[in-house]
Amino acid sequence: MPYTKEQACQKISELVASFKASEARLHREAEAQIENNFIRPLFQYLNWNTRNAGLAVADYEFLVQKTHRYGKRPDYILQLDRQHLLVMDAKQVKYDLHDPRWMNQVYAYAYSTQNLAPARRIDFAVLTDFQEFIVLDCTLYAGDPRAVSNFRVLDWRCEDYLEQFDTLWELFERENLRQAARSRAAGQPAGLWARALSPRKVKANRLPPDKTFLAEMDDDKTGWRVRLAKDMKKHNPEAGGALITAAVQLLIDRLIFVKALSDREIEQDYLAKLAETVERDGLSESATGWFRACRAIFEKLNDFYNGSIFERRPELEAVAVSNKVVREIIRALQPENSPYNFAALPVEILGTIYERFLGRVVRSTDKRVYIEDKPEVRKAGGVYYTPQYIVDYIVRNSVGKLLEGCRAPEEVAKLRILDPACGSGSFLLGAYAALLDWHLAYYRAKSRPGKQDRAAAYRDPDGQVRLTARLKRQILLNNLFGVDIDPQAVEVTRFSLSLKALEDTRREELDEERSLFRQSVLPDLSRNIRCGNSLIAPDYFSGMFPDAQEMLRVNPFDWQGAFPQVFSESGGFDAVIGNPPYIRIQTLQESGPGQVAYLKRSYRAAASGNYDIYVVFVEKGLGLLNERGRLGYILPHKFFNAKYGEGLRSLIAGGRHLTGVVHFGDRQVFEGATTYTALLFLDKTGRDSFEFVRVLDLQAWREGEPQERGEIKTEAVTAAEWNFTVGKGAELFEKLSQMPVKLQDISTRIYQGPITSADDVFLFKKYQNESLDVIDVFSKELDEWVKLERSILKRVVRSGSIGRYWAITTAYVLFPYSIDGHTAKLFSKNEMQKMYPLAWAYLERNKKVLESREKGAFRDSEWYRFGRTQNLAMWEQPKLLVPYMITELSAYPDRIDNFYFINVTTGGYGITLNESHGNYLYICGLLNSHLLDFYLKKVSTTFHSGYFAANKQYVERLPIRTINFSDPADKARHDQLTQLVESMLALHRHKAAAPTQSEQELFQRQIEATDRQIDALVYRLYGLGEAEIAIVEESLKRP
Repeated sequence: MPYTKEQACQKISELVASFKASEARLHREAEAQIENNFIRPLFQYLNWNTRNAGLAVADYEFLVQKTHRYGKRPDYILQLDRQHLLVMDAKQVKYDLHDPRWMNQVYAYAYSTQNLAPARRIDFAVLTDFQEFIVLDCTLYAGDPRAVSNFRVLDWRCEDYLEQFDTLWELFERENLRQAARSRAAGQPAGLWARALSPRKVKANRLPPDKTFLAEMDDDKTGWRVRLAKDMKKHNPEAGGALITAAVQLLIDRLIFVKALSDREIEQDYLAKLAETVERDGLSESATGWFRACRAIFEKLNDFYNGSIFERRPELEAVAVSNKVVREIIRALQPENSPYNFAALPVEILGTIYERFLGRVVRSTDKRVYIEDKPEVRKAGGVYYTPQYIVDYIVRNSVGKLLEGCRAPEEVAKLRILDPACGSGSFLLGAYAALLDWHLAYYRAKSRPGKQDRAAAYRDPDGQVRLTARLKRQILLNNLFGVDIDPQAVEVTRFSLSLKALEDTRREELDEERSLFRQSVLPDLSRNIRCGNSLIAPDYFSGMFPDAQEMLRVNPFDWQGAFPQVFSESGGFDAVIGNPPYIRIQTLQESGPGQVAYLKRSYRAAASGNYDIYVVFVEKGLGLLNERGRLGYILPHKFFNAKYGEGLRSLIAGGRHLTGVVHFGDRQVFEGATTYTALLFLDKTGRDSFEFVRVLDLQAWREGEPQERGEIKTEAVTAAEWNFTVGKGAELFEKLSQMPVKLQDISTRIYQGPITSADDVFLFKKYQNESLDVIDVFSKELDEWVKLERSILKRVVRSGSIGRYWAITTAYVLFPYSIDGHTAKLFSKNEMQKMYPLAWAYLERNKKVLESREKGAFRDSEWYRFGRTQNLAMWEQPKLLVPYMITELSAYPDRIDNFYFINVTTGGYGITLNESHGNYLYICGLLNSHLLDFYLKKVSTTFHSGYFAANKQYVERLPIRTINFSDPADKARHDQLTQLVESMLALHRHKAAAPTQSEQELFQRQIEATDRQIDALVYRLYGLGEAEIAIVEESLKRP
């Protein structure tokens, strides 16, 4: 029976009295005695099952952390409902618990969980010897271990258990803590979480360890990379950036690996040994002999661990670095100083750190070194690591599907899994975890393991099944393969997989392998994780005599030569997974035009258009699969609709390869980046149908809640644009798609706005006195107001200044052309000087800027012309204006305004019509209807914050209900819609001119009523029933 509050108070009172009576003697007692006689009973009286009596292992409330005498792990994790709530470390009474070493030890463990899933994230740590009871807020970052003292939420002596018993019961009684944890999950902090410290008050930041650890490694001024790089350059003036980049990373890798071995208690504290060696040998801080002094330690580790982490590397042998810099980094990593404990910080989080780390390189000149982003990273706006939930989903639906068909380890051993752009190894780590989980489940299910199983699995003293280090090695070598063009990425992937292999490994097992079998713990992954250009084969250099630098830059890769057994025994890979790079071909053209030409010759996906490199990775990945193979990628869904995606769409459709699509629309998967992505699953063998999922709520999808989904026949998939529709609106969408007449069929032209190539010169968003012959405009290029002739300026409509049935001028463009019919002619210099002297003087002030456009392509007598000459004369005629970036499809009939769009993305399209099937007002009414808005949003590209692209390729495919003017009833419907549109235009003009709010509201009510009339008429024109109308209205979420 649980203790009541009164009973608990009495029991704890007796416990405190017992402690106080023996306090002097207890200073000599061992830690275990203090735990068993005082700390466990304290929590027992607070209703915790401290002995885990009657509980399954997964439901233990007091999780004992197995630790060695000098272990770095806290003693206990307290959990309820399989959710970790507290970490607790017990100490002997003789210790001063305010010593930063002890506080930092328990703090670092909890802080290192801050990137984990909520069930494994621990926000508070308890440090106690019963005499003292300290609770720390571990969500805050402590750059200095002495700062941890500031994170105390409670700092009690044993007398406080009684004096503040109400608080003790409120915060730590089992059910109270359970309820507080549930409140935290619901976003309503209670209990301990209500006492979380204010970052401002304690002068600390609530930053997760992935961000703080990356800053320690890579801060531009104080990070380990820049300090090591500068020091190496100082002592090795001839060293280039590539050598320093490699040497810095190898050195950091070694030190982090050593820390992981120590924190996980797999090895003795070799960080301390490295520090002691430097100190013992009396190496001065300015000297560079530390590496030679510590070589014996690295060689010893290499003998046992192999795996390439500690082997001799020419990069490290070629450079020297001062003892001072290395000593400072080692000191920062030591447990008493570091806020990180790698026993709690999983290798997957290290991968996120390294992914960002790999986005930068060391550059070296004769005089200095500096760190900068790689060119492709600069153009992409940063490095964006694939979230773990995406990795898990792709692995589960590719590797997981293959594992479902395996009945024995021998079958699993034959699986070959590849990431062709492996980066820091996140997908291979995910695949490795899935393989380990499969083997654990297999051996747990065996009630009596046979002799042949003993080399693969065993039961530890607690009765838990563990996989042997030998099996973990075999899985790495048998199953996992990766390629990356970046040698540093290859190093990190090998490093990450090696760390993963040591996860949950018992020191006793490794000692046995070392002493009895002389077995290296880690495999050599150099044949599994290779460096090379996944897309370019050695035939790239056929008939050429390239220099060494060119060969290094292109780095061609021979798949058959690198992985001969994969192709000879398996016919290719069983799974290809990953997040291929997103690099526009224009970027690659700048650095490697020869590679662009090669890709165009070698891949259907690269045959035409300004494609992105990820489409080529899809084709390559598909080609590397064996007959039962499956591909799973996260990639932009732009190729579904883009012209450049036609080659890849044709390839996939022709082979009926589609097996699954998860479409995120405008939901943002990558933190800090705006990308529009989907998950793509392909089978090498053709499928009759595939599952399509449209994610409407990303968080709900992550939590397993159903989203819009359906099965689609692969025979319906072609090289044409992919607009997959499932759910309630699918049949209606298909019905509209089958209508024979599209907007492009009744348009004489759909065209974009003029492109100036120098909007800062030609476009004016601020202006005054526009009714005068000479008006004032603000030049962004000159950063000043200038006067220009009104007659050379054209009125511009921009995004946000045009909507359904209305448009207003929000800018002017200097237009140095005369219009004659459908022809535009650039004014000559003499004409400009004579008719527009102010404009000419303004242009001459910007001549240098205008001539320098497109790398000097405008250095001629017509230097003041626009960047492109298309569509210049198309704007001073009747037309429909359709803005590009929209939240709802909008059109405005420009009959006499002669408005201009400038560019596409900030403007839109002009549309001229053949009015034999309906006049401008009629078509405008259709375009502004809920129905065509519904249709456009099914085919258009989605953007963040609910925006859609009304791109030409989408707009021209809108289904149009044409009018048969020989049918009186049809003509009457046309005339009715035309009249309603005329009313809407007038109402919008009246509302814009209304001087009072009440008048504006009056006109707005009438606008809404007329809008409903238009929608009702359009529904009748298109023949929609009540159920179909309901689908449209519900999908648009309009009142």
